[in-house]
Amino acid sequence: MLNENRSLIIAERNGVILRRAQDCDLPSLDKIVVICYTPIYDSYVQVVGKECAHGLRRNPEVDWRVEKTNRVRKAYEEQPDGVWVLERDGVVFGFVTFAVQRERNRAWIEENGVLPEHRGQGWATFMLRHVLQHLRKEGIRFVSVEVDLDDVHRPARRVYRAVGFDRHHHIAIYHQDLERHNPGSTLKPGDKDTVEPTGSSDA
Repeated sequence: MLNENRSLIIAERNGVILRRAQDCDLPSLDKIVVICYTPIYDSYVQVVGKECAHGLRRNPEVDWRVEKTNRVRKAYEEQPDGVWVLERDGVVFGFVTFAVQRERNRAWIEENGVLPEHRGQGWATFMLRHVLQHLRKEGIRFVSVEVDLDDVHRPARRVYRAVGFDRHHHIAIYHQDLERHNPGSTLKPGDKDTVEPTGSSDA
């Protein structure tokens, strides 16, 4: 099928093809997303706790695997040219999604991953460098990517630095489970109570 549409191909190296995704790739992408993001989600749960991790999700009633794979599918639906895959011998083993906002002259690297057995061979940097070159040719000036600072994201941070991301700022997102009554989160004897407003300000 790919031979019939060479226009999908972005680049080739050592028998690996980097190309735009097709509808038939979506089941493979679902599997890759789950494999790549399971250790990331597990690390997040370990940091914030199982109940907190579940409660803070956008759609806690939906399994995180379904939520994550749906994000990739939505990216493909909204900007199909912004979903690329790595393929060897007809088997997809890596992917990247990116979103372009032309009116702001910027883009975001979003979901991406390479299967564990193919890591350490430079495929992530190969893929991302071609994405950046594509965006440069499209006239995009600014590109952003977000990554956590935990150990499981260390390889991702190394890749982003390797492809030229050189400006960053650190953001700490704090979470609290109010049912735990953490020290400092409750009023102490003698603290001035807050008076709740009554009635309407328009009255």
